[in-house]
Amino acid sequence: MFSRGLTEEERQLLVDIESFVKEKHANLGTHDYSHVMQVTEFAIEIANDIAEKVDPLVVICGALLHDIGRTISNAMHGLTGGSMAEELLESLPLDEDQVRRITKVIVRHTPTSHVPPETVEEKIVYDADGLDRLGAMGLLRGFVGKKGSMVEVLEKYMSSRVKDYDKLFFPISREMGKELDTEMRGLISIFTGRLNERKQNVEELTLP
Repeated sequence: MFSRGLTEEERQLLVDIESFVKEKHANLGTHDYSHVMQVTEFAIEIANDIAEKVDPLVVICGALLHDIGRTISNAMHGLTGGSMAEELLESLPLDEDQVRRITKVIVRHTPTSHVPPETVEEKIVYDADGLDRLGAMGLLRGFVGKKGSMVEVLEKYMSSRVKDYDKLFFPISREMGKELDTEMRGLISIFTGRLNERKQNVEELTLP
């Protein structure tokens, strides 16, 4: 649960950050503004359900800025985003502890940083991002813009997507993602069957 309400100053700060994020993510493909807002919505829903006390400013700031590193590079975007966000947050009316906690949320929201989430706020945003990788839309987001042959792309990202549900931390996250995971696994089953048929047809092809 949220430990407190937001002050008016904090609400305005979040509005300003949202505007900043909207501009930066406007043309960012599968990690566009709609992805950021969906993750933020998931994060708020998770935070409202769990028993642990959660700082709303840390969670919402972390969710809004979690993929800001992708505006520069997809490689190690959590670490890149943490550095970018730290510079931004230090220019805002936040204390040192708030900046540090929000920055850690951004760094630790993705396994690519190789630093697992530890605090409750970090785990919330990790789960929220994971939830948006599930379902038909989550599966589609994993394919769009990826390089390689169709078979390579499908096989690589389908194999990684089936692991996402089991990595969620909170029971509410698994409850929220259960139907999405079932939907995604059904699609993966269909795609896998079609890929296997395609491979077999190619292997059986005999030239005249």
